[in-house]
Order: sequence, then structure tokens, then C-alpha cells
Amino acid sequence: MKPSTKIILDTRRAKNNSEKYPVKLRVTMVKEQKYYPIDIVMTKEEFSLVHNPDNIKKSLDLNFRRQLKEWKLKCDGALVKANKICDDLPDFTFRLFESKLFKNKQSGTDVYKCYEENIKRKLINFKVGTASNYRSSMNSIKAFSVKLSLRDVTIEFLNEYEAWLISNGKSISTVGIYLRPLRAIISEAIEAGMISRENYPFGKRKYQIPAPRNIKKALTKEEIKMIMYYDALPDTWCQRARDFFIFSYLCNGINMKDIALLKYKNVDGDFIYFTRAKTQHTNRTSSIPISIYVTSEIGKIIDRWKNDNSDSDNYLFPILEHGITPEKEQRLIQQFTKMVNKYIKQVALNVGITKPVTTYYARHSFATIMRRGGVPTEFIGEALGHTSTKTTASYLDSFENETKKEWAKILISF
Repeated sequence: MKPSTKIILDTRRAKNNSEKYPVKLRVTMVKEQKYYPIDIVMTKEEFSLVHNPDNIKKSLDLNFRRQLKEWKLKCDGALVKANKICDDLPDFTFRLFESKLFKNKQSGTDVYKCYEENIKRKLINFKVGTASNYRSSMNSIKAFSVKLSLRDVTIEFLNEYEAWLISNGKSISTVGIYLRPLRAIISEAIEAGMISRENYPFGKRKYQIPAPRNIKKALTKEEIKMIMYYDALPDTWCQRARDFFIFSYLCNGINMKDIALLKYKNVDGDFIYFTRAKTQHTNRTSSIPISIYVTSEIGKIIDRWKNDNSDSDNYLFPILEHGITPEKEQRLIQQFTKMVNKYIKQVALNVGITKPVTTYYARHSFATIMRRGGVPTEFIGEALGHTSTKTTASYLDSFENETKKEWAKILISF
């Protein structure tokens, strides 16, 4: 099955508050669509003229008519290129399509060119955080080896790079953070036919990316109670951090990004329904819609910090703004998370908790306390939004709302 392609004017967001919009190539495969910019911005009227040249009047300025002609040639060229790539692929996937679409003939097998093209694709698809991780990985590896081809990434190279990181004071966790993007780059290069599978240096009896021992980040019920009932001064960051930490704990360990993205339409009666941002693009066909029973404690936190404007498409909490770029959205979420982490540590110290409490503790505490309370692992997996376990998937329809309400009481049965 072949995808369909079309040149469209993306009117979702104007450029620099003007009346011009980016022109994009839209590729549709079954129900999935992706958009690729072709470096042209136009008004709606200009776009209409480019795609309906019969409406171009001779009375129009000659330079403007030439510009319209150049735009049309570029649009047609992008469409022809996309269709040829689709025709040449025996089995279409967006990853293979993008590797061909963005392939720079001069890049050859340069690892850093592959990184740059990968980062560009992720930014196009609004994966700002992942793009940032890839850039950090690339910068670190480039500091170790200024020039690097795909064939240079061998078992020996990886061992030497790991040793270099450790000698420079980096942790095992950091080694993994930097090398996972490189592993993905090599895998994509093999899939695209840039190098052979024999050159893959990762895996069993080859180089294995080190995995640090998982440090438990759960609080006890008593510690949760101490934080929940901490008497913070009203309208301070200590109060805000306490509330959003407890909100995360009570709401299935929801992370700060998903809290920021919650809208009024996610609240329906006694439940909050949402899909994790982390899985929306990576698991389109199996993303689990998470449902949370709104207890009185959750309701009080919502009432204390909610946006005054309760339109269904408005954000539930005043953390993000409408119409901002993905990059600014990420910055606002990072700043919000940083502030919550800073002040929840202060709250924890104030009540006598010596653990380095962060927002991650809320999620781990939710899962641990639920498990100790006798809640089935399958329900916990559903509540956390895990999609990779077949056992969890087979239980998705088995937990009724009344059951969820009963299990929610375990979290505050102090």
C-alpha cells in the first residue's frame, strides 16, 4: 500500500504574527499523517494562485508573477521527489521515507550529519525534548572525536568513549543517555542501507550500553502524609510544589509535562481522562487513555490552582500559554518542573524527610504504595499508562470505575 502526498498550506500557526503560513508536504499513510516543510511561506491568496495558475492576471506585477512561478516549480519538485521516494520503497514506513527525503548526498556516512538530519526530523514532528537529547549526545561524542563515520563506530570505539566519559567524571547513567541516541542512529543507517548489518556494534557479546542499578525513589505512606499535611504559607512556591507533588501522586503518578498539558476537556464528571504525551506519537495504535478518579483531595488542588477561564480547550492550570512554539512549551515545562523540584525538596526537609525528593518520587510512590496495598500489577500498569506489556493490555477493560474509586482510597489510608 502506497501513501498519498499533497502540498498544503499549514494554517495552524502563522509565521511571526503575519498573514503568511508555511507551505508543507503532507504524507498520509492509512490514518497517520506527517508534515514536512519545503521552506516557503505564503498568504492564503498566494497559495491559491500558485495552485490555480489560470487565475493569475497579467495586470499583476511581473516580479510577483515570477515569484509565483518559482514557488510552483518548488512545490511541484517537492511533490515529484516525495512520490518517487514512495514508489521506490518496497515497504513504506515514515522512518525510511524521512531517511530518503532528508538524505544529504554530501553527508555520506558522516555520523554528525546523520545526527543533524535526525534532529531536524524530530523538531519537525515537535519532539523538542528528544531533539535536545540527540544534540547533547552529538556534542559529547564530537568532543571525543571531531570526525566520525558510521563505520568508525566499532566496539573498540564505544569502549574507549565510555572510558573517556568516566575519566571525565561522568556517571554510568550519563554514558547510557549519550549512547542510546547513537545506537538509534546506527540502526537507522543499517535500515536505510548506508552500512551493512555486520557493522552493528551493539548487543550481546558486543558492546552493551551500561544500565545503572535502579535506585528506589518511593516514599512511605507516612512520608506522603507528612508532605500532604505540611502547613505551607498560601500562594507560595512551597504550597504550589506541595500541591502539585500530591496531585501527581494521587493522579496515578502523572508527570509534570502531562499536568501542564491537561485541559478542561480532560475533566469529565468524576474522572480525568488523558493520554501520556510520551506515548502519543510512539504508540499511536496502542496508547492507553488513562482515567483518574477525582477524589476530594484532587478537587481541592484543582480549585486552588486552576485557570479562571474554564473553556474546554483552555489549560486546566496556568502553566502554558496558547499559541506558543514547541520550544517555548518545553522551556515552560522545564522551568515549572525545576521550581516544583526545588521547593518540594525544601518541604521534605522541613518535615524531616532526608531523601532527595523530586517529582519522580510521586510516580514511584504511587506504584509502590498501590502494590503494597494489594492492587493487581495489571491495574498499576494501566494506571501508569504502560503500553509495552501484553499482560497489561489484556486487562485494560477489566477494571470498572467503581473499582478504581475503591483503590484510590489506598493512597490516603494513613
